[in-house]
Amino acid sequence: MDLERKIEEIRRKPEHIKLRYVYGMMAISMFFIILLWIFSFTANIKKNPFAELKNQEIIHDFQQQKKSLQDSANEAKNTLNNLNKNLENLPTE
Repeated sequence: MDLERKIEEIRRKPEHIKLRYVYGMMAISMFFIILLWIFSFTANIKKNPFAELKNQEIIHDFQQQKKSLQDSANEAKNTLNNLNKNLENLPTE
């Protein structure tokens, strides 16, 4: 069947039939797009086997930074507590 003739045939149909064609074509298009996305995603994972190791290194770095920040926060807290005690122990005149 000729494509132009089929398009003209669809144009003459009622609105609810046209919508069926639109939704059907949209579903078919999305199926192929998602299929292509899945194939490209799996190919990317297979191509880069060190991605997981790199992610583990990043997580390890973040854990070290977290520990360092916690230590810094504890030191600041202790300094403020000591300062507060020293201010309390000052003689009042």
